[in-house]
Amino acid sequence: MTIIQPQVVLSSTIILLFVAAVASTNNMDLFTPTAIPPPLHTSTFNYFCPRSVPQKAVPMGALRDVPFCAEAITCEAMDVDDGIIRAEETMANVAVDINRLERNNKNSGYDVSTARGWMEHIEQTDGPLCGVGAYTVLRCDAIYSTHECQWKIWGMDFHSSRLCSSYRMLIESLYPELGASAASCGKETQIQTDNVITALLDEAAMSLLAEEPTKETPGNDLQVVQLVRTLMVTILWSPPKINTRFKTAKPVLRGHAAFAGPSRAQNSQDCSLSSPISACLAIPCDPTAKALRLLPRRYLDGDSAHSHLVGAGAKISSWCRIRRPLEEPARFKTQGSGVGEVLLVRQVKNKHNNDQLNFVDSLEILEGLTSNLFVIYKDGSVRTSPADKVLPGYARHLVAEGLKKLPALTLDDTNAPTVQDAKDGLWAEVFATSAIRLIVPVDRVLIPSVGGMKSTTLWQSNGCDGQCDYPLTRSILSAIHDQN
Repeated sequence: MTIIQPQVVLSSTIILLFVAAVASTNNMDLFTPTAIPPPLHTSTFNYFCPRSVPQKAVPMGALRDVPFCAEAITCEAMDVDDGIIRAEETMANVAVDINRLERNNKNSGYDVSTARGWMEHIEQTDGPLCGVGAYTVLRCDAIYSTHECQWKIWGMDFHSSRLCSSYRMLIESLYPELGASAASCGKETQIQTDNVITALLDEAAMSLLAEEPTKETPGNDLQVVQLVRTLMVTILWSPPKINTRFKTAKPVLRGHAAFAGPSRAQNSQDCSLSSPISACLAIPCDPTAKALRLLPRRYLDGDSAHSHLVGAGAKISSWCRIRRPLEEPARFKTQGSGVGEVLLVRQVKNKHNNDQLNFVDSLEILEGLTSNLFVIYKDGSVRTSPADKVLPGYARHLVAEGLKKLPALTLDDTNAPTVQDAKDGLWAEVFATSAIRLIVPVDRVLIPSVGGMKSTTLWQSNGCDGQCDYPLTRSILSAIHDQN
């Protein structure tokens, strides 16, 4: 085991921001999913390579693509040996264990190089009480050259607020006799969370700065360039083995980090839209309200057989496992369909509820399995499901802020988009949002095979022959980058 001494002046800055962000929630209702988090500004931190690394010239076009995946665990969680490279750091008197993760870990049935596989592995290993936790995903952009790495962290204040709120809701659900007040979200917990984040950023930065260019481009002049690479950082707060006599539940802290996509030249793709995806509605084969209630869902409706453990407003790791039936390639993500997201739906009560021909038309669209959904209507309204029926993500709030700068568009977050509106030709553009990719355009929305009928297209973007430009969606993304 190698002991790595603290090498950056990064942690104290994050501590102040992270603790201040949580402190600012004292006047908020942390138990209400619709509570609006603090301001959504990004934060920037500098990392200077501790080693003596000579400045090198990087050929234009030779962008680096360094494989990296690691987890960080506080000392309370150091009871599992994963058989992987291990080092220990001590920052602010809190031990953080750094593990480099391999994509194909023979000791696990899950791909722990992905945050989802990592969390499912923890749930299987630690059980339903201690293995399921509240989590959040941060986008951290590394802006780096051969000797320096600067981190741009998106929405740390938002994520810290939601993480604390989700953990309290989880503890209240698991241990109703203790109540949400037993969930420890105090300064010590925030400092330890800061140490987990810092350890992962340090490890990723050293990985980037230690790597040499992989190739040279003939005919290009050598010059120093700055590159950007996005790191996906997942923070998981899991309940400890609780002694109800002490009436406290200080979380076990873990973190996971992996690069999301290759490096790119700085400013080369900041406002570029991701490649469009298709989406499919999560509708059962039997078009009835009873069958719909048997499908996994996030919101609580009182009589669902598979309602989420806590509710839509809490981000809980068990959803990684619960949602798997909705990802079956034989039904919702059929081969060749291009479906990149499955959309949860809810029936709107009306007089046609018992008529199978009208069941699909009576549905409103809530959110994706891992995203929020927005529909831009032809009248300029941008509709998304109300916050009390979905998990309000960070990118969802960025869209809401960005729309304030676009007078031609108006946010409507009180009325979810409906299937009937799509059939009536009221939709103009559709996009999904996530913390890592921000905005992803949707080119088609599909209805799966229902009641013996084949899968059909509910909506398709006009002129979608590979030449779609999504002008309104693009303007929203530009507004987000202008503010961040």
